[in-house]
Amino acid sequence: MDRLLKLREKMEEKELDALLVFNRENSNRASSWYISGFSGSFAVLFITHRSEYIITDSRYFTQASLQTSFKLIPYNGGGIDNLKSLLRQLISEEKIRRLGFESERITHHYFVNLLSDLGVELVISDDIIKALRMVKSQEEIEKIRKAVEVAEDSLLETLNMVRPGVTELEVAARLEYEMRKRGGIPAFETIVVSGERSAIVHGSPSEKKLGDGEFLLIDYGAFVDGYCSDITRTFAIGDPSEEMIEVYNIVYEAQKKAREVARAGIMGVELHSVAGQIISEAGYGEYFGHGLGHGLGMEVHENPVANQINHEPLPAGAVITIEPGIYLPGKFGIRIEDDVLLTEEGCIVLTSLDRELKTL
Repeated sequence: MDRLLKLREKMEEKELDALLVFNRENSNRASSWYISGFSGSFAVLFITHRSEYIITDSRYFTQASLQTSFKLIPYNGGGIDNLKSLLRQLISEEKIRRLGFESERITHHYFVNLLSDLGVELVISDDIIKALRMVKSQEEIEKIRKAVEVAEDSLLETLNMVRPGVTELEVAARLEYEMRKRGGIPAFETIVVSGERSAIVHGSPSEKKLGDGEFLLIDYGAFVDGYCSDITRTFAIGDPSEEMIEVYNIVYEAQKKAREVARAGIMGVELHSVAGQIISEAGYGEYFGHGLGHGLGMEVHENPVANQINHEPLPAGAVITIEPGIYLPGKFGIRIEDDVLLTEEGCIVLTSLDRELKTL
């Protein structure tokens, strides 16, 4: 497996004898799935330079045998002590001295009661899998394209029922139903907010009814075959005011410019500032408080990021979102979001829904 080869190269660079990937009830499902092919909710991966093991319980013995070539070590319960015993046995058999682990993916409880008592040198190694997952293979890109297709087709169908009097909850429910019909599930909690509530950046849909002369902001994504899409569009319900049109066009121009300059090698902060400067020069800088975008893949938020503090260059092969917004408390909010693939020449926009202001 190409991923294992690359993983072991990075283990060699950090002088690790083994790497442990801990996934308890989906706490780290994406990395476990990415490395082993196993998509279950509980797995402990133990990877050395010559062998790879998966510890899981009886819920997943059959699934693991179908999804991964890793050697299965059955875990039959018994709590942390039994799990620790299995790991100690592997450490002894494989003569492990330096063990890498993902500090961001394990709770303090499991670090103290499981890892810290294994008798090995523990090496924080979050950067290994982060770096691998940032750069997408062609197969991964096609899966993201499929997730985009499912999401976009679902929204276009949902828009047929959008009208004044329909509630935000009804719109969200229909959108999620359409995604499931097409083989996807929501990649995250669907955001459907309207009127004054559209200024809530990550608002949950409510029983509020859509009204004439309001914005409707929909931020959603589909999860298909292990990969996510993440799209936002803002629509006018009935005729928008002059202020609504003016502010929308500012966000539109900021998002367009950011797409035009996005490319591999640009620093995250530099890309963020392209959109941020347009919004600030228009007098709305204080109303754009979040980062311009984030990595997208097996999780809806992953590396790399394009925000105010990331001074690292964005790599070729990364898929990121570009999603500037302006949010005016007590009035309305606007966000336009696309998913793009970064290349040396620029970016390939994976999303295709109209970005110009659309009146429903």
